[in-house]
Amino acid sequence: MTPRPLPTTRTLSRLVASTTLLGALVLAGCGTQDALVGLHPAPAEQTAAAPLDAEGATAVAARLLAAKDAPVGGDAKAAKAARAEVLTGDALRVADAQATRAGTPAGTTELAAEPQPTIVAQSQGRQWPRAILASTLDEATNTQWLHAMVSDKPDQPFRIASSVPMFGGAELPALGEQLAGAPLLDTAQKNGLAVSPAAAVKAYAAALAQPKGKATDVVAADDQFATSLKTAAAAQAKALGKLGTLAQTHDPQLDDAITFKLADGGAVTFGLMKRTDTISVKPTAKELVLPAEYAKLLGKKKVTKSLVLNNLEPIVIVQPKTGQGRVIGASDLLVSGRGR
Repeated sequence: MTPRPLPTTRTLSRLVASTTLLGALVLAGCGTQDALVGLHPAPAEQTAAAPLDAEGATAVAARLLAAKDAPVGGDAKAAKAARAEVLTGDALRVADAQATRAGTPAGTTELAAEPQPTIVAQSQGRQWPRAILASTLDEATNTQWLHAMVSDKPDQPFRIASSVPMFGGAELPALGEQLAGAPLLDTAQKNGLAVSPAAAVKAYAAALAQPKGKATDVVAADDQFATSLKTAAAAQAKALGKLGTLAQTHDPQLDDAITFKLADGGAVTFGLMKRTDTISVKPTAKELVLPAEYAKLLGKKKVTKSLVLNNLEPIVIVQPKTGQGRVIGASDLLVSGRGR
């Protein structure tokens, strides 16, 4: 991402994407087994049975990922209903926002078609909700993705709740033996950790704020995503100069967060943040001319007082049993804005 005056979120996304080209994620010690995909039809989820075995979970994941990437026909209403059959939670919120944006075809995703999933873990026990944690490799960009899939009730099928690209060189610690299952944790509770996963996400969000974030020892804020955001914000503020000021906040949206327990007693959490970029025009500036992407989003080419841009940021954060947490994957999507 090469900063420019008033750089766009698309520019930021390119930087995050480019950093993933450094190499595919090595899932170290995850206790998974290679599975053949596509040799058997996807089984129907049993509503009163034991958790799926590795073959069944792989088939469910393959079916969902293929359906997620399948073209959607019909009008916007039909496309939205089709997305809801495959997605839920944060994944559905991101997809709906992407489809709502002008010029973004409904039903498109960032993943290549027909990804081959590897099952990293399943939730423990026979109770609901149940979850599957799967990974796929986008060979076109050499980017590893993590997908959390959830069935909330016995009469509900699995749906994709979150899909997040990993940073190049990042690692997901082991979640234990697959047959034993990985316990699902309450994101709002400490679960034997120094702080709750919810608190870790909030600390990360506060650390990323601009022009000055709140320092924290809870989670590192020097990963590729955080560094990209800080670099872009600094360049944007410099480009504005005497014309305006930039403020950037990140608001955790954790109602649909999913947390698995790691084998070492730590946790891995799929969460979502909403980023708000506010550019205030100084009295010395008559107006700000918007880049084409922003002009199209807002339906206007200039602002005289302020510009507000909203982005959704899915993240995956790993917390060890002791020590500092770290974000291992993230992406962002510009979803709305307003100007005056």
